[in-house]
Amino acid sequence: MIADPLKAKLIQDGAPPHSANITQDWCKNHLPNFWAKEKWPSNSPNLNPIENLWSILKQRFEELPQSNNLENLKKSLKMDWSNIDPSCLENLVTGMPNRIRKCLELEGDYIGK
Repeated sequence: MIADPLKAKLIQDGAPPHSANITQDWCKNHLPNFWAKEKWPSNSPNLNPIENLWSILKQRFEELPQSNNLENLKKSLKMDWSNIDPSCLENLVTGMPNRIRKCLELEGDYIGK
């Protein structure tokens, strides 16, 4: 587990809630190690741990029994989200130096999961 979450690097994509000035300002003022959106290459799933988390959630979603009931689907998805082990999140973040090295070696090509 990350001892101090405020020391972790936060990576944001181009989603409007992430790139809104109010969000960026709040992060700059409250997160001492915050990297502004300008520091991250555009469209760089190799360098964004959330992309791998989405992949994990997608795999879990595909393993769910098929349901025509929207409420049951929502419950299942929320349960999957809440059951993500914190060590999984930490591994996604702590693996970043290796992902960056690999990305540089491959000159920006996709490095996989």
